[in-house]
Amino acid sequence: MDVSQIKEHLPVYAEGPGGLSGASDTHIGNIDSVEEGKYIKLTKNNAPDGQHHWFPIEWVRAVDERAVYLKKTVNEVIEELLSEQPSGI
Repeated sequence: MDVSQIKEHLPVYAEGPGGLSGASDTHIGNIDSVEEGKYIKLTKNNAPDGQHHWFPIEWVRAVDERAVYLKKTVNEVIEELLSEQPSGI
């Protein structure tokens, strides 16, 4: 996966209920920025709490010109999203 393909405002999708072979993915937000090549920051406009959230770049399973796709389910993303900027960034 080429981190340089991850662009501002691309939508981010978590795996749907059926996983890779099942139902379609679920939109969880849009890219604000890639920080230090380690974390992705989501825009606050799409967040239910109106705040920025971060997740590790390792969650990304694929990127194309239309979106970023995660290897986590929606429930995993909700439980594991960071609400504060990661230390060292």
